[in-house]
Amino acid sequence: MNLFVRFLRFVRPYRWQIAQIMGYLMLVTAVSLWRPVIFRYIMDDALGAKSLGTRNPIQPDQAKLLIGVGLMIANTFLMAGIGYLRSWKVTKVGQRIIFDIRRALHKHLQKLSMAYFESRQTGRIMSRVMYDVDAIGNLASGTMVQLLSDIILIVFLVCYMFILNWIMGLVSVLLIPLYIINFMMMRKRIQRAYRKVREKVSEISGNLHEKIAATKVVKSFTRERSETRLFMHQLRENYGLTIESAKMSLYLGRSAAVLSGAGTAAMYLIGGYFIVHGMYGFTIGTLVQFNTYLGMLYGPVERLIQSNDVVIRAMVALERIFDVLDTRPEVEDRPDAVDLETIDGAVEFRNVNFGYIPDELVLQSINMEVNPGQMIAFVGPSGSGKTTLANLIARFYDPTTGDLFLDGHNLKDIRLRCLRRNIGMVLQETHLFTGSIRDNIRYGNRHASNDLIVRAAMAANAHDFIMELPEDYDTELGERGLKLSGGQRQRVAIARAILRDPRILILDEATSALDSTSEALIQAALDRLMEGRTSFVIAHRLSTIMKADRIVVLENGIIVDAGTHEELLERGGLYAKLYNMQFRKQEQQDEDDDEETTTTTQQVVTPGRDRAGTAKK
Repeated sequence: MNLFVRFLRFVRPYRWQIAQIMGYLMLVTAVSLWRPVIFRYIMDDALGAKSLGTRNPIQPDQAKLLIGVGLMIANTFLMAGIGYLRSWKVTKVGQRIIFDIRRALHKHLQKLSMAYFESRQTGRIMSRVMYDVDAIGNLASGTMVQLLSDIILIVFLVCYMFILNWIMGLVSVLLIPLYIINFMMMRKRIQRAYRKVREKVSEISGNLHEKIAATKVVKSFTRERSETRLFMHQLRENYGLTIESAKMSLYLGRSAAVLSGAGTAAMYLIGGYFIVHGMYGFTIGTLVQFNTYLGMLYGPVERLIQSNDVVIRAMVALERIFDVLDTRPEVEDRPDAVDLETIDGAVEFRNVNFGYIPDELVLQSINMEVNPGQMIAFVGPSGSGKTTLANLIARFYDPTTGDLFLDGHNLKDIRLRCLRRNIGMVLQETHLFTGSIRDNIRYGNRHASNDLIVRAAMAANAHDFIMELPEDYDTELGERGLKLSGGQRQRVAIARAILRDPRILILDEATSALDSTSEALIQAALDRLMEGRTSFVIAHRLSTIMKADRIVVLENGIIVDAGTHEELLERGGLYAKLYNMQFRKQEQQDEDDDEETTTTTQQVVTPGRDRAGTAKK
């Protein structure tokens, strides 16, 4: 019930439209109640069935028959017209409610912290926004109004049948408690079954999205068959759960139909007895009228039972949707957070400790001051906490203990939009969106003119290759920009960051996966981008950070050393060890390349020898 009350909050803004719908429902109910009266008039008065069982001959009346048929036609058109207006209003309001729920869900997702998304599959989140809201849509777009309509009709019918004949009215309502008992016995079982179905659908959606996004990995490891087997296994489980829930729903619906049949048989038995014995003024027309009312009564009761299927699906979906809406972001603005008019870029870590799990710290006792415009490099073994430091600067996470400051202001006192609007990020795994190159660059500043976009691309060394594409800046990239090479995608991402014009720049392994030619182009673009900005660089290739104002060396989440490149080499600590290992590896690679080149040259200039190295005769 609490879920339904919360759902009504989305309905409340449309209360006047719903009042109109209720008015249409009352009119339809009133008009429909006249139909059995017309049936009785045609049977008894127009066709003379009232004379059956008496000594009077049957005397059909053609004029009355025409009047009865005319009333039936008018009743039909009136019901159709009011029904059309009601259905149109219901559809419009229902779709608007769906729109509002989906908007609220998406808006709330934008507020949630990175921890939420990193701990859940993308497909599972998408399932909440699309499939679960669709399940509610079936309730909001018609079922709920139909339920109200049926309830109103049942109340009117029961009252009217008791007025006409209290015995027949009593016979009509005696079976209704059996409907309710049957429903209550099955409701929780069906709800549990549908909850399992929704969870399985969410699991399948998450796995499918993940594997499609990693199609290249799947194919490179020849895992197509195993992935198909996994998918089929999940489908079979979903099939079994769906069949089980459908079986229970069908049982509920068919048992309701059996009860309806029993009620109709009882009506004919008692009504026939009244006609045969001339009791209560019962006629064939009266029996037809009561039987029509009974059909109108049991029809809504059956629909109420069968709509249980839609209602339970919607309730399960509401549980999952409110589970998202009830999730509070771990990082959010304080009530008194402010926007900074200007940002110089001075950053300070003060006694910062952090752990993704509170009892397992990945950063410990981080103290560091960065002046505006400085380039700070983070180096260290994998897992030492380099990327985590960058995440704290962008406030994707808050420190477990300690504080970060920007220009003397605690980050928690600055509005997130203000903070992140002044931070630009270029990551190793560049994400471009479906759309044109122009759209992807403009993502950094949606108000940027075409001239600014071109300047940003030129500064990122991207303009030349863009102009060689079929439609230059209007070239469609496809999903994740896979039509471009890694270096080209990276340059588009740098252009996007340049267009944003941030005061603080974070570069996370921005050139580690590129060849030397692409690296040179991108490094030149990055050098231009970093001019005059506070920059934090995480680099695997130490050659890219030798010019840094300060290199911070991390090991196991602790700052073990800091200084310039020359100072760190002189001290001979971890940085010197990493540097020597990396450059010895590079020198060995260069020697191997030289040997390969020499061998190839010798083979080319001594054509008189065969592959075994022996002289040809």
